[in-house]
Amino acid sequence: MLHSSTWAEARQLDAIFPFYKWRIRLFSAEEYSHAGQLLTAVAAVFALAAAAFIFPPAGRAECRQWGHELRAVVIGLRRVLAALPTAQRRGAALLLLVLTAFRLLISLPAVTPGYDDVPSYEMFASKSLLAVSGYYPVPNNHVLSNSISWMFYHVNPGFWFTMRLPVVLAATVATVLLFMGLLWARASFRVAWLSTLLFSLAQLSLYHVAVGRGYWLLTLMAVVAFFGSLALANGTRQPRAAWAGLIVGGVLGLYTVPTFALVLGSAFSWLGLSYLKQRNWPAIARLAALGAVVVAGSLLLYAPLLFVSGPAIFFSNGFVAPKAFGQFWRGLPAYLWETEGFLAGQAKVGGLLVLGVLVLIGLLWRRVTQWPAALRQPWQRLVPAALWFMAFPYAMMAAQRVFAPGRAVLYKAFFFFLLLALVVEWLLETAPSALQRWLRPALGLVALLWFGYEINSLWRDNQRPRRRNEALYQAFQWLDQHPKAPTLMPESTHSLFVRMYLHSERPGQRWPIDHFPQPGITYTYVLAFPDLHGWFQPRFTFPPVFHNEQVEIYQLNPAVADSASAAGALPSYWHLVE
Repeated sequence: MLHSSTWAEARQLDAIFPFYKWRIRLFSAEEYSHAGQLLTAVAAVFALAAAAFIFPPAGRAECRQWGHELRAVVIGLRRVLAALPTAQRRGAALLLLVLTAFRLLISLPAVTPGYDDVPSYEMFASKSLLAVSGYYPVPNNHVLSNSISWMFYHVNPGFWFTMRLPVVLAATVATVLLFMGLLWARASFRVAWLSTLLFSLAQLSLYHVAVGRGYWLLTLMAVVAFFGSLALANGTRQPRAAWAGLIVGGVLGLYTVPTFALVLGSAFSWLGLSYLKQRNWPAIARLAALGAVVVAGSLLLYAPLLFVSGPAIFFSNGFVAPKAFGQFWRGLPAYLWETEGFLAGQAKVGGLLVLGVLVLIGLLWRRVTQWPAALRQPWQRLVPAALWFMAFPYAMMAAQRVFAPGRAVLYKAFFFFLLLALVVEWLLETAPSALQRWLRPALGLVALLWFGYEINSLWRDNQRPRRRNEALYQAFQWLDQHPKAPTLMPESTHSLFVRMYLHSERPGQRWPIDHFPQPGITYTYVLAFPDLHGWFQPRFTFPPVFHNEQVEIYQLNPAVADSASAAGALPSYWHLVE
């Protein structure tokens, strides 16, 4: 990654988004070269170590065993699916087809407008590989997700193809693994189908399957970590495959979003407790060693970022800085209520649904040993692990005194919907026959009302961004239809969106755009927000040639050069409001 750009190109990374006061760390050309050589040497050492492990007879035998176990997992999942009745297999295929079609629909920028993924496109995916792997402002660079988008960009620079299609593909794979994993864990078809459907249709899931920025990719890795740790804790005949999934998923999950540490903390602590109950000390030692491997692997992937942007922006940014002791504990109850409610579909009252399901789980757990095996086994296998993965992230937040954004724990919603599906299954299996007549229609009606609310909320929340995007796109079209000339865009929103439209719809074209007046340049077009909104409020004595609710475009006569600008000073119309 460091070898993909020169030192001079690396020093220009700050120009990608100069609106931030933050800057990459200072380093000389010699330091940059030495860092690249060091990482190359590290890669060579690991390659030699891998070769020394693989090529001897024992290593080849171990690799063959690993391959056999991985194939056994795939074959086992196929058998689980093949064992389903034809109607249920068709129901599973229909679920995947409908979800995928619906996700493709809402991923269209005209339906779910961009905001979060516009910076990802413009600042990372459309730039150099070094920018993707080393430039970490704010921070808002989810490196693995943007690296995938970077590869898609070089196939087709269109915004949907670059930013939205990879997210839909990741969500599709995650959905398949969720459904198949639950069947493998001996959940009934109805539990697997219902929990996958509800999780996929929750508002937060729907939004991030369109404007993803890696949160569904994080969910995919969380699925791998959950079922890998579940297999290891319960005993499996394919331990190598389970460990490989946990390690690879852990490294890639951390490289997607660092908050994946919440998933890893849940998985490793769950495994640690299981091995401790069994007094399996070798397994505990192996768990600690492989945990160190996950941390080391993720830090190696982040090495270019740590060198270019510095460790402070990664380890000491506002998202991980601990809150004051009293502030954290006073805010914790409201945070728990709103976060769990938001994950369940409604931030204010969704917590009531979560609380009700948890109470029912607690009451029913006392009698679970008395149930038939078909009903009992999924509960005993899944409920404790699901509750642990739901709760343990809050213990980690409390230890650090931070509140993770709701989107960072999107994956946790699946465990709640799994518990809800298990409760629904119990109701349908144990309710008296007299209640069966109205219970299924009633549950179906509640599900339809919930889904209608989720869709309406998503549609309502997108109205304002849609109008904003339409207004910004109209400004781009106006500029695109006029001769290209020096253009000044001091507002970051204008710069991000206009450049995004330029790169996605006019690839290869270069427009002379600046965010700050450059000496000796007389600008033909100047963009500002209307109605004295924004920090740049130019002072012109004539009206704009273009106006809407987001953009005003002023056209200057190049023949009448601004004397101050020609002299290298700021132009006379330049006026900022702090």
